[in-house]
Amino acid sequence: VERLTQEVLALREKVAIAESRVQEATGNRRQQLLLMLEGLVAERNRLNEALQAERQLYSSLVKFHTHPDSAARDHTLQVELEGVQELRGQLEEALGRSLERLSRLETQGALGGGEQGRVRVLPQHAF
Repeated sequence: VERLTQEVLALREKVAIAESRVQEATGNRRQQLLLMLEGLVAERNRLNEALQAERQLYSSLVKFHTHPDSAARDHTLQVELEGVQELRGQLEEALGRSLERLSRLETQGALGGGEQGRVRVLPQHAF
């Protein structure tokens, strides 16, 4: 009986150690996922800022279009269009990074064990 009691106590200790390791690994994983989510939120904020800047550029182009033709107008229009192209490139790059991060999160969630490990990030647009 004493030997069995010792074996049960040893097994309980092993189970407790294994459970604490699992909890520690889960905590580390959650921390990584939270950091990735924070990165996605920051990226979304940058995208929203870029979209807002693009809207302002578009608005200034519309206002500018109402002025009479001139060489200065053509030059300003060219500068504004280059700005829009640069913003578009930044938006496309940021969107690519966001999609890549989201894909990594979903992959990690799938590997983490079913629906509890899955993370759903709903898109939120500035418009």
